[in-house]
Amino acid sequence: MPLVYIGYGVFGGAGLGICYIAPISPLQKWFPEMRGVAAGLAVCGFGAGSIFSPFTQNALIGKDYAKTGTVFLGIELTFVILGSCYFVVMGLCSIILRMPPPGYHVRGINIHTVKGAEMVYVKSSGMELTSSTDVKPTLPVLDHSAYFSMTLMESLQSYQYWMIYFMFLGAEITGLLIISKIQSIASNQFGRTANEAASINSGLGGMNLLGRLILPLISDLLGARKPLYCLSLAVQAICLGCLPSALANHSFGGTLACAFIIGFFYGGGFGMIPAFLADQFGAKNVGATHGVILTAWAIAAVCGGLIFTAVYNAQSHIYPNDVSMWYNLDFRWILAPVLFSFLLSLFIPANLRDRKLPRAPGETFRYRFINGRLIRFTGCKVHMLTAAEEEAEWQTYLAGLSNLPQSKPVEVVSSEYGHSRHSGNGVDLFSQNGLGKVHVY
Repeated sequence: MPLVYIGYGVFGGAGLGICYIAPISPLQKWFPEMRGVAAGLAVCGFGAGSIFSPFTQNALIGKDYAKTGTVFLGIELTFVILGSCYFVVMGLCSIILRMPPPGYHVRGINIHTVKGAEMVYVKSSGMELTSSTDVKPTLPVLDHSAYFSMTLMESLQSYQYWMIYFMFLGAEITGLLIISKIQSIASNQFGRTANEAASINSGLGGMNLLGRLILPLISDLLGARKPLYCLSLAVQAICLGCLPSALANHSFGGTLACAFIIGFFYGGGFGMIPAFLADQFGAKNVGATHGVILTAWAIAAVCGGLIFTAVYNAQSHIYPNDVSMWYNLDFRWILAPVLFSFLLSLFIPANLRDRKLPRAPGETFRYRFINGRLIRFTGCKVHMLTAAEEEAEWQTYLAGLSNLPQSKPVEVVSSEYGHSRHSGNGVDLFSQNGLGKVHVY
């Protein structure tokens, strides 16, 4: 038993974590304009593995091992075979992992860029630069984007990082426990065979896989991750509220529907989190920030699993003849961290302006609605800023940064094709849809 804990638990768990994180960091740096898709493709293999692994493990160990003890290769040899296969595949794949060269950028985004600072420019003359300003052939501007980049320690010490941390814990705890218990629920509550339970687990793994691919893609198309996390937590809370009723009524279809929906959003949470962290703290920090935030998943697995098992054992002793009640209380207590994380997610300052725009005199609180409008609370007064008011305040704030060392003078050189690059780090300032127009964010 100590060998299992040390070998499989410590070394196997460490290896799993390293191999999971290793490809995500380079992909966030190589594809900064499609961070969601890059992260989703990197982690979807983790979900795909759960589709095939129940059948592979059962076949190698012995199909009837759980019932009769009849083995094919046995547990020990199965560990050796699967471990050797994983070593070969991952060893070959590791050969192609590369970090991008110094100065690499795509559409004004490099490894230091946080979302919202892709192209933050003002005229060096102090004149306002807007998305409708005609640019002369050589117009000096100031690049403020470097001012908003964060070090690793600044990222880890920021309050928004820990808000994301606890939001992520609540977003993943339900799916984590459902995936680990779905085969037991299918067998104990609904009398399904071991093969049927394994098929259900594979179906849940398929939903996990789809979530890791679809939700990150949608987040890239929307240009935002926060609304999808809010949606994920809200839907999971609804499913958790429905599961006890589905079990009490012996509704196999209702139970599976709730479990599969939870599995979908569970996978989507993993697919979006690297991109969300890269948006907020820069791709250069995503390896460490992602590694730390995965401890929330580990805490949910260890603490959540222990609590889940203890509650399940207590319920099974209280209701020995009513299997529908065995999981009832478990699904109700999980609802508490999910609802807490949902409320927390609503207040994460994902927009750069929410974090950096100076507070107005007497301002006590600010909140940005899903439509992008910023609302400001000043004492007992509430004021929703218009887009023009917010833009004017932002441009005034940027103009005040002009003398900072992070503000770098660059030149914009026009192009007949509507594209332009400045002589600093090659940021594209011109839209393909507007000749000679600058887009300022």
